[in-house]
Amino acid sequence: MIFSRKHPKQAFVYAITKGTYIGELFVYMEKIKNDYMFLSLPEMKVRNVPQDKFDLGLKIGIIDTVERLPRRIYSVCRKQYLKNYNPGLIKTH
Repeated sequence: MIFSRKHPKQAFVYAITKGTYIGELFVYMEKIKNDYMFLSLPEMKVRNVPQDKFDLGLKIGIIDTVERLPRRIYSVCRKQYLKNYNPGLIKTH
């Protein structure tokens, strides 16, 4: 894992290794209130994760840091995230 800086970091990809979203890759987009917002791959869905749950998942190995995406690939993911993002459909925790 990459722990040289605080995570999540914009354009970084995180692998979900256990639980409901096992096998998905989360691309970090932004923080809204106390939730981190991600674009899930390959589902192409917006996922929100409470900050405390993300930190715990990273600490206990449910979430693994994969890599930072190249700028042009992140740009495509960002456009998809903005296209899919609908605050009324996002569950808050």
